[in-house]
Amino acid sequence: MSKAKTRLVVAAIDFGSHGSGYAFSFRHQFEANPIDVSSPMWSPESGGDSFYKTPSAMLLDSNKNLVAFGHDAEDRYSVICEDNEQNAWYYLKGFKMKLYRAVLEEKDIRKDFEMKEINGKSISAKLVIKLAIQYLRKHLLDQFEERNIGVDANDIEWVITVPAIWNDACKQFMRDAAEEAGIHGDMFSIVFEPEAASVYARLLPVEKFIGENKSTILKTFDPGTKFIVVDAGGGTVDISTQEVAPNGELKIIHKVCGGSWGGEMVNEKYRIVLTKLVGGPVLKQFKKEQGADYNEMMRDFERKKKTYKLNSKETVNTRFPVSLKDIIADSDDSSIESIINESTFKDKISTKRDKMFIKPDLFLTFFNESCNLTVEEIKSVLNHPRCEDVSAIMMVGGFSESEVLQDAVKKSFPELDVFVPVDGGLSVLKGAVIYGHNPNIVASRVCNYTYGVSLSVPFKTGAHPESKRYTWDNEEWCRHVFHVCFKADQDVKVGDIEQIELNDTFVTSASQCRRTHPLRAEIYISDKPDPKFVTDEGCQKHAVIHVKPSGGQWPEQVFGWVELKVAGTEMIGTYVNATTKERTSTKFEFLPSGYKFTKGEKKRLFDPAASE
Repeated sequence: MSKAKTRLVVAAIDFGSHGSGYAFSFRHQFEANPIDVSSPMWSPESGGDSFYKTPSAMLLDSNKNLVAFGHDAEDRYSVICEDNEQNAWYYLKGFKMKLYRAVLEEKDIRKDFEMKEINGKSISAKLVIKLAIQYLRKHLLDQFEERNIGVDANDIEWVITVPAIWNDACKQFMRDAAEEAGIHGDMFSIVFEPEAASVYARLLPVEKFIGENKSTILKTFDPGTKFIVVDAGGGTVDISTQEVAPNGELKIIHKVCGGSWGGEMVNEKYRIVLTKLVGGPVLKQFKKEQGADYNEMMRDFERKKKTYKLNSKETVNTRFPVSLKDIIADSDDSSIESIINESTFKDKISTKRDKMFIKPDLFLTFFNESCNLTVEEIKSVLNHPRCEDVSAIMMVGGFSESEVLQDAVKKSFPELDVFVPVDGGLSVLKGAVIYGHNPNIVASRVCNYTYGVSLSVPFKTGAHPESKRYTWDNEEWCRHVFHVCFKADQDVKVGDIEQIELNDTFVTSASQCRRTHPLRAEIYISDKPDPKFVTDEGCQKHAVIHVKPSGGQWPEQVFGWVELKVAGTEMIGTYVNATTKERTSTKFEFLPSGYKFTKGEKKRLFDPAASE
């Protein structure tokens, strides 16, 4: 908290699967009114409505320089397609979900990986995220300069929001990209999206909520109350279960969960119907040759999706461009009307001029899979013993504005109060800014993994496998022991520290060659609560602390300890030299109580095989 308080401004960046944007507030604004958070309005250069977010779209030239972002990237790429010049450009949409999908496909994203732009050309994923961060960072700085607000880049604390279901590799990837974009580690933090939404919502006056029982909404944020946050965005639905602590801080009481069934899944169902009607090749040709019309068609559907009134008996009218009708006529020598009449959608869909009319019963089927998956995930959370006394569900994120999704949740959980902040689509961004001013507002979390350190301990015949035995300085050791610091499903608080006392020796002539080498403290995670060895199934190396010898050479006996400290959404691993008091630290992403100092039998960090 003290770090952020020394800075003049906190700014938050939110990359959504559909829309991206930022918000900010000055320190004096936060101190006077924490929810007084500013965010710019975005509109296309070609004109039209303004929005609090701009599309997550990027246009790069052949040299991979960023040319346009957001609405402007969409519009410029449409012109490029009409001129049939798209092969000379890189166009990317929904790049956030490409990162998540790469993890699902088990790609190693810790350093970088290649993603495909819309025409199939490969490009560095880290370059894409870096350029996106740079663009939004520059946009804010330009706004300050235009208004003659004397804010230096070093006066800004940055917060980037990420889905709670992202694993540690995704978050570390985002941190590395931010570093390359010019936001250094001491000016940067990460917050989970549903946590940010709660931070914002708990400060709102009751009239800022949509819900049937205003008094219940107020009680939701009383100390001891448990509630679920459903953060439904374009790409993902995140579900976080929280409890209000006696001092008003938030405790995360269940592992975050969810999946990639956000609002984009509804759009995909709509595109499937279009494909069944006009055919994949026609739709692809339309998107390529008439990109502007395609973009406007999908923007219009997006608006109808969010604003559809559940009890409305009227057909849903969406844009169906004349240019698409022309392509159908040219390719099939037919009309869209005759195609519909000969299809299974005969009584469900009709067209007139540049409009398509969809009957409500068909329109609602677009939502079924996403709604069902969300409801099932909430049910699984409520089955956990910690969550049996949850009293309410708060829905945030752009897709939560849909009455269809709201109704599905309300009908499935009639015993719970369901409510939505008025500006639920901005709850995450504004909450991230508040979190940046006061990161300690989320007091505790639940470990998603078991965290520990790889050690060597004195070898015990019969207790340790022979394959782990090795000799060092005339003693027998067992390598790859997983020393558990924090267990999966354990509650941990910000500031919790675990220490492991460690000694190393360089006594014999055989060990002298190692005295100038750095020591390595290897941090491991596991999806099991009690792993024995770091080579067990489910274990993965997560971070490494490289410790250089003071003065260029280690003494014959080295005394020290490794310290793991919970620091918000990240953890800090530190090796402390007990003799010199030198500290060597590294940060890595948290999904990991009490202060402990472990003493007992000898343990050592250095394993000669590990450094080969």
